[in-house]
Amino acid sequence: MTAPDDDRTPSQPTPAPETRRSGASHEDAEPRTFTGPIPTTMTGGIPVLEDLADRDLAHLPSEAEYARTRSKVTVMVIVVLTTLSAIGPLATDMYIPAFPDVTSDLGTTAALLQLTITAFFVGTAGGQIVAGPLSDRLGRRGPLLVGIVLCLVGSIVCALVPNIQVLLIFRVLQGIGGGFGMVLGRAVLIDLTDGPELFRTMNIMQGVGGVAPIVAPLLGGLILLVGQWREVFLVIAAMSLISLIGVLLLIPESLPRSRRHSGGFRLFLTSTGDLLRRPQFTSYMMVNAFSAFSLMAYVAASSFVMQEMLGFSSQEYSVLFAINSVGMMAMSLTSARLSGRVAPRTLVKVGLSVTSVASVSLLIGALLLGTPAWIVIPGFFLMVAPQGLIFGNAGALASREALDRAGTGSALLGLGFSFSASIASPLVGVAGTESAVPMGIVMVVGVAASVTCLVIAGRTRHRATA
Repeated sequence: MTAPDDDRTPSQPTPAPETRRSGASHEDAEPRTFTGPIPTTMTGGIPVLEDLADRDLAHLPSEAEYARTRSKVTVMVIVVLTTLSAIGPLATDMYIPAFPDVTSDLGTTAALLQLTITAFFVGTAGGQIVAGPLSDRLGRRGPLLVGIVLCLVGSIVCALVPNIQVLLIFRVLQGIGGGFGMVLGRAVLIDLTDGPELFRTMNIMQGVGGVAPIVAPLLGGLILLVGQWREVFLVIAAMSLISLIGVLLLIPESLPRSRRHSGGFRLFLTSTGDLLRRPQFTSYMMVNAFSAFSLMAYVAASSFVMQEMLGFSSQEYSVLFAINSVGMMAMSLTSARLSGRVAPRTLVKVGLSVTSVASVSLLIGALLLGTPAWIVIPGFFLMVAPQGLIFGNAGALASREALDRAGTGSALLGLGFSFSASIASPLVGVAGTESAVPMGIVMVVGVAASVTCLVIAGRTRHRATA
């Protein structure tokens, strides 16, 4: 008997045994002891079943305790948590239209300035790794407040920096705080909600996460109309301050003491090793990571290409950036509508086929034609929009191979994205603002590597079912 071919739409997995809480009412639920798989919260607070046969959960909270925490979810709580999820994307993209101004003001180079994107992603990755296990042990609220303060301080100092070196250091700090906010905001939501409410509120947060990259460059362009690039960081600081006040006033401690444990980071490392030994998971994870590598070449270099090389204003660039982001969101929604009718692997193939054409065209335009606008503008759109077909589907295919390590799998997907993005950013600036060739090379390499990983995933699937 063979497993379904990888090009077929995956069937719904059999639900795992309910060990955390059920939708039924158990008013007189007694404390329980588990000797099999038990739930724990890894990075981001995402429920995951881990094989911890010897761990005693005699003090698992009753249904009444869950009901008390779930009753604290209000519209304003959701607003605060959604704001936390948006700060990271805003801090990444909002000051991109100001890159030429920052380069001139700080007397630096394009390559060094693009390292500030790398610095932010490095900080975000570190924050995500630390935040989950730390909150599993200490609770959510304390680490969440610390993360927001770090982002607030980092943003204020970024607005006041005298040179690029200080900016790089405090972009890391800002990223750490942003990573805490993104992970713990989601963890609090999962702690406080259940069933349909969880899916509804999670979709709201993910929707805002998709809108934030679109709004960010537009907002940055508007700020530059009335101020300078430093004001962009002050706006991020103001958002962090509002989030801090919101958490202090509205967000309860969502993780009861009876559910805290000290094994979070150790379990994270153990689960990571197990997942990386699964070729299907690793292959699809790398499809996403290398696609992020090529996409970040666009994010890091597009401002210089459009403004410095082609003469577009910061506002015109912001509009074009937003159009490309809308295209990516539209493809994500189209992919969601096609779910169940078209195999996710097929959608990934279509997305990579389009980005292959776009990346090669952009490289040829940079090498032979002087980077003309008639290639750059459609090339950028065709490079960005199909990512909506790639990221969600490749991520789902990887997650299908990690159903027993769902939280760790989600964390690794995020870390793969952050790590590859942090590498791509400095590479596209090695030729300064005079050439788009490095950008084209990074795009082609990223797409080619992503296609290679997709092929490997297909071959390992066929070997496993032979």
